[in-house]
Amino acid sequence: MRTFNVFVLIPLVTVVYSIAVITHMVVFRDPAVFYRYARSWSRLLLRLAGVAVSVSYVGTRPSNAVTQRYIYAVNHASLFDIPVLLAYLPDNVRIMYKRELERIPIFGWCLKLSPFIAVDRANAREANDAIDQTAQNIRNGASVLIFPEGTRSDDGELGSFKRGFATLAVRSGTSICPVALIGTSRILPARTKRVRGGTVRMVVMPPIAVQHNADRAEEQRIVVDVRAAILEQLVLHHDH
Repeated sequence: MRTFNVFVLIPLVTVVYSIAVITHMVVFRDPAVFYRYARSWSRLLLRLAGVAVSVSYVGTRPSNAVTQRYIYAVNHASLFDIPVLLAYLPDNVRIMYKRELERIPIFGWCLKLSPFIAVDRANAREANDAIDQTAQNIRNGASVLIFPEGTRSDDGELGSFKRGFATLAVRSGTSICPVALIGTSRILPARTKRVRGGTVRMVVMPPIAVQHNADRAEEQRIVVDVRAAILEQLVLHHDH
């Protein structure tokens, strides 16, 4: 039944929600409208897939006051990562997505109208411009979510981290909040069409302060520290 829900009902639900979002965004142009729909859509998808989510914090829960924004750096192991994050991360985050997704009828049009940020990763200059644009969005009060691995893991193992998220943090002078997703890779394993459902744990770690305009060596240190923080949680909860 879960597999039917994921491959039949979820696409239908996504189309309905996308049409509603497109209509409201055209009329109101209000990002808050988009996030209300995105959170509702995500929770419904997880329910249809039989996925429960447990959220925990290491240390003090990060503030999401208007004056405080973060770059959330998250491991990426499943198509279900984004619904989990949109549904349960206590912040309205902007996500960088591949521009070619805009070609998908209805869903792609919804993305184009969203507050999310399109990137053509095959175009180095555009990718760099996207980092500058995202840094400006952060300075204007937006939080951003990034998957430092760049793509989903095929086997659930934590991959190497690209430096782009650290560059963004340094350019914007924004703290990085590591987030570990544990168990999403088991919901819909790579190269299968069997949906297992189950419980996913999301662990939000304390923000790591970043010095504005730090040098390349500092960026590399940030990459190492953030990856180590996420890996520690994956090992602790036996998901690595």
